[in-house]
Amino acid sequence: MESRVMFETDKDGKMVIWKRTAGPFGFTSMAAQPFAEKVLRVREGKLVDATPEFCGKIFSDEHEDHRIEKQVLTPENLSKFQNGGGTEGDNEEIVSALLSRALQHVFCRQFDEALSDLNLWPEAGRSEMMASFGASLREEYPEFAEKLREPAKRN
Repeated sequence: MESRVMFETDKDGKMVIWKRTAGPFGFTSMAAQPFAEKVLRVREGKLVDATPEFCGKIFSDEHEDHRIEKQVLTPENLSKFQNGGGTEGDNEEIVSALLSRALQHVFCRQFDEALSDLNLWPEAGRSEMMASFGASLREEYPEFAEKLREPAKRN
């Protein structure tokens, strides 16, 4: 499920396209679907992913989604989630924020940070979540999907 697309011009007068991109399905209701921003530019007549250029802005308080994630992903909320809260009910907002932030880190090619976020998932369901998360990104980010499989190979 794709949603909002915004067009803007950068300081050099070149077009920048912000595309809100849905994350992995199955861990939240559709209303709380995880998502992250991809940023595209037109280069040599083709759309190219320029997200890493904008990650400083995306992970700053200037960006509304980041501010919301910081409000939701408090140590208290993460502790509640990790200690048996599960993915339903009150924790859905936490699940969505955590998966959204991890997804944004992947789009920014910050794979270690994404893995750190995913490791905050309760241990009981972590391997299933990581398999699903990796499968949803395997085609576009094969190096990250491989990184998710590395711990499984060691066991």
